[in-house]
Amino acid sequence: MNMRISDFCHFVDDGNNLVALYNSLTLGIVIVDKKTADLLSGVRYKIIPSEIIDLLRSSGGEELLNQLIKHKLIFPLGEHPDLEDYTKIQAHLACKKIGIVYLLMTDACNLACSYCYIENAMPQNYKFSIMNEETARFGIDLFAKSLSKSHGVEEPQVILYGGEPLTNFTIVKNTVAYIKELKTKGVLPSNTSITINTNGTLIDQEIAMVFKDVENLNIAISLDGPQEIHDAGRKYHNGKGSYSDIMRGYQILVDNGINAGFCCTISRYNIDRLEEIAKWFVDELSVKSLGFNIMIESKGNEETQSDFEIYAKKAAYQIVRCFQFFREKGVYEDRIMRKVNAFVGGHVYYRDCGGCGEQIVISPDGLIGVCQGYCATKKYFVHPDEKFDPLEHHFWEEWRYRSPLFMPQCRDCIALSVCGGGCPYSADTRKGSIWELDEVFCVHVKTTTEFLIQDLIKKTSFRQ
Repeated sequence: MNMRISDFCHFVDDGNNLVALYNSLTLGIVIVDKKTADLLSGVRYKIIPSEIIDLLRSSGGEELLNQLIKHKLIFPLGEHPDLEDYTKIQAHLACKKIGIVYLLMTDACNLACSYCYIENAMPQNYKFSIMNEETARFGIDLFAKSLSKSHGVEEPQVILYGGEPLTNFTIVKNTVAYIKELKTKGVLPSNTSITINTNGTLIDQEIAMVFKDVENLNIAISLDGPQEIHDAGRKYHNGKGSYSDIMRGYQILVDNGINAGFCCTISRYNIDRLEEIAKWFVDELSVKSLGFNIMIESKGNEETQSDFEIYAKKAAYQIVRCFQFFREKGVYEDRIMRKVNAFVGGHVYYRDCGGCGEQIVISPDGLIGVCQGYCATKKYFVHPDEKFDPLEHHFWEEWRYRSPLFMPQCRDCIALSVCGGGCPYSADTRKGSIWELDEVFCVHVKTTTEFLIQDLIKKTSFRQ
């Protein structure tokens, strides 16, 4: 019987004598010797004639063929499991759900970070604003209503964002209290988490006391490394570095028993020293988790306009290197672990961003949007009325399908089902459409996928 190689089959060589056959759609993987791989990769039009099938049987036995078929790397000629799997996976994108709400407490910030994708996108005459309590409550109520009609949301999230949200601390405090009230009443699920993304400079004892007993609270502090590195990119408007104030605020949280994590943006200031910075986070701050942020495109940001290809390659390489170090130390790095979890678990990772149809963003002036990146321009934002339902709005409908699984240019990519698609806002800013590729992210996810496959080959080789 003639057979066919899957259109999603990729051959990854370890440089020695083993080759992984990897199905980028269903994440099936079989490791074979190079001779067997050469037999398969050398066929024309992906058609495996019966004589090669016989050779495979003689070298690897019936078990090898069974494994290749089981993992959907080959299949009988005339059958179409590739198309069937692709259609089934795409159908999942039709699921309507809102599981995240961003409340932009303010669109202003007390820092002037050189690479900020929000502040750098603001036009010169932009008027900054702060959220009032009525708007905050409206956003939470809309989220609760949308959540009640959504299916498959396991961990609802409320994210207090900015600008710098703690410049509007009164509303932050009242919003946290309102969320607690709605959870007590059963309007919001009890496991609804609150994340506060902050630069950490304003944290004091009063703020710590408010946060101390809040359940499911995550505080994410932006910190780019030791003082001389951090202060190069994250300064106050007067040019003063922010490191000392951040560490003071962080220590206040620690003293009050409040857990806080760190987000580290990869910029020109730290990209060549990222491994060193990873070790610093472990040795000096004893971190158990960390998130690396790849710079998001911004037309007003020179850092994302020049040498982005060099940046993409460096960032991708450094993230993998840091992952290897963190793996030894038991540290969870969120950026790469999203891919690792999908790869190891064998499950499709549809979206890397909740903005792809699964979140609502409330601007300080009460508009509702898909993505916080458009805070300045208000593109993909709407003026809501009493009947507004994001689950039925065409913006959310479009963004829901913005996934590599629905983008023809991604079909042949080795990272197809572990990617998630990167940042639509970056793609739109650079190329003029959310349906273009986030090219910096593409390099990161391809590099990561190839590393994971080669890492698995090495482990297989070691066991043998």
